[in-house]
Amino acid sequence: MKALTISSIDHANLTAQQRAVCRATMFTVHAPRRLRLQAGIRNSDLTQLLKTHNALTAVVVTAYNPAGQKLPTTKNKARHAALAAAIKRLKLAALPAEREGCNDASDEAYLVLNISGAQAEDLLTEFDQHALLWCNQSSAPELMLHPLMRLQGR
Repeated sequence: MKALTISSIDHANLTAQQRAVCRATMFTVHAPRRLRLQAGIRNSDLTQLLKTHNALTAVVVTAYNPAGQKLPTTKNKARHAALAAAIKRLKLAALPAEREGCNDASDEAYLVLNISGAQAEDLLTEFDQHALLWCNQSSAPELMLHPLMRLQGR
């Protein structure tokens, strides 16, 4: 089993602009009530949601705009449907969510419950995303970066 690798954006091979975008990104989970999440900021409502769903871990992941490249809405919608199918194949529960960049429109996403680090990394790779938001019951959400964005040897 692969070990979970969460890489701080401060130690990743990112430009200053990419770091700023990462820090400004907000995630909204559409649970019974909306949860606003951000990397590095603990959220007691998220902890309660995870406990309610008996989930030790979760990620917020999108399939929109792979590698930061803007795609037409129709292609993004098709990618979102493919992400839903991938989550279903993994037999994991998911709640609707969205990712909101600093100047971008919102991207449809999912909060995927009880996902392993290896499964999360596989989704990052399969859908060519720079990062996803890794969550658990005991700490603040953190960004999990795509393996190619991590520094060599880290």
